[in-house]
Amino acid sequence: MTRTRARRGAALVPTALVAALVPLTAAPAGASPGCTDETRPTIEIIPGVPIPAGDGCDDDTPPDTVLSASTPPDAAGFVSVSTMTFSFGAQVSDGDAGPFGLECRLTGPAQAHDWRACTSPVSYAGLPDGAYAFSARTVDLGDSARTPDDGVAPTVTDAPDLDPTPASTSWTQDTKAPFVFVTQSAYDEDTPTQPVVTSSTVPIRLNSNEPGSSFECTDNGAPVTCSPGRWELVGAKAGRHVFSARTLDRAGNASAWSDPIEFFVPTDLARKRGWKKVKDTGYFGGDAVRATRRGARLVLPRAKVGELRLLAPSGPRMGKVRIRVGRRDWHVVDLSGSRSALRQHVVIDRYSGMRSGRITIETLGHRPVVIDAVVARPNRFPPAQ
Repeated sequence: MTRTRARRGAALVPTALVAALVPLTAAPAGASPGCTDETRPTIEIIPGVPIPAGDGCDDDTPPDTVLSASTPPDAAGFVSVSTMTFSFGAQVSDGDAGPFGLECRLTGPAQAHDWRACTSPVSYAGLPDGAYAFSARTVDLGDSARTPDDGVAPTVTDAPDLDPTPASTSWTQDTKAPFVFVTQSAYDEDTPTQPVVTSSTVPIRLNSNEPGSSFECTDNGAPVTCSPGRWELVGAKAGRHVFSARTLDRAGNASAWSDPIEFFVPTDLARKRGWKKVKDTGYFGGDAVRATRRGARLVLPRAKVGELRLLAPSGPRMGKVRIRVGRRDWHVVDLSGSRSALRQHVVIDRYSGMRSGRITIETLGHRPVVIDAVVARPNRFPPAQ
């Protein structure tokens, strides 16, 4: 009888031990406020031998990742460099002490790789042009190898132990400079490399070989606002103009400055004694001067003249004027003829040599004359393209 009791007493020990190891009332693993460590609790039935004693808490606050690029993409998402360096690191909001690891990934036409362990900073050199994306994420190494669930029902899903929203930077790399194309629309048969502009604006066409490019322009060395496609320079002052442009693509690469184009803006005439201002949209600048009596004079400031033209309308009842530079010979211009709103009368051609002095225009007779503008310039021109 005594042995039987002893056996029954011995048989009760494992049951008590199991009850101690796995309490029937143990709560399932789950998120706990302030939980930063998923290590399961233990007890020591045998001193020095810890044994899991139930579910631990679940750290459901994943780490964040911060990321910065050596060359941030511009507003259009472009960079103009072929080497990119990224610095990144862990950021926590719940006081978790870690330890933490880092993983990164690169997608693109070269050097691409899937998620892999990495350390900050990471550099990629010699990248070919194309579209790329770099991502980095933080891993809670302390929790990723653990689960707070002891495996006894009910089983719960462990919250992620890595950053579910990796930090990312996307960019399009473009390291090639674009090309610029500048075309002037003004045409001049006599001086094609430096045409006389007879409209109130100067039409110029700007194009680039890369869509979406912007432009920078200069007129006589001063910057002017310009735009792609057909564009018009407004308010150009009288005289010789040298225009140049370059294009900048969306990555900020700049082309070389274009070969300069030249044009000449006539001098619009102001009303003088004996002359009356008349307006018409067909006139250069929208106005001209008109005289109806003999001897009415217009005197322009002193200039060096190698070519002289008179812009004036013609008509069957128009009169004549004479023009000279300084004390040189007079040149007579007959404005009669078929009706034309604007004609260029070449008074001194570009091959007649240089002269200097005040330019004097004088009416001959009493027939009406209208003078629109004057072209007075040296006879040195750039070679034909």
